[in-house]
Amino acid sequence: MERVNNEYYKGFEGEPEIQFICKKDDDSEILIIWEGYFDQIMMLIEPEADGWKGLAYYYNMYTGWYEESPWMVKDLHIALKQFEALDSKMIGGEVGEILKCIYGMLKSAILYEYEIFISRE
Repeated sequence: MERVNNEYYKGFEGEPEIQFICKKDDDSEILIIWEGYFDQIMMLIEPEADGWKGLAYYYNMYTGWYEESPWMVKDLHIALKQFEALDSKMIGGEVGEILKCIYGMLKSAILYEYEIFISRE
């Protein structure tokens, strides 16, 4: 069964989009967001003492989903930690809602052994 949430892309049709795909076997959940929202979230992640890690590394080095779509997120635990740190900043509005959706997807993927992919369309 495939569930698609494109609420955060409405009004941005024709603009670049980012898809978060949570998948296991025939079950998938897809969150489609405007790339600008994703950029806002990723710019909030700060480098660690020894440099960029996890999703922030791929985002800042323009690799991962920029080179290959869909691209599988390799370390869900690091990604979850990064988004969890942002969630504690109490970000509001649509960006805050998107952050909670992505965080929930990552948490579920770890708990239920799903895979997460990012696709840039």
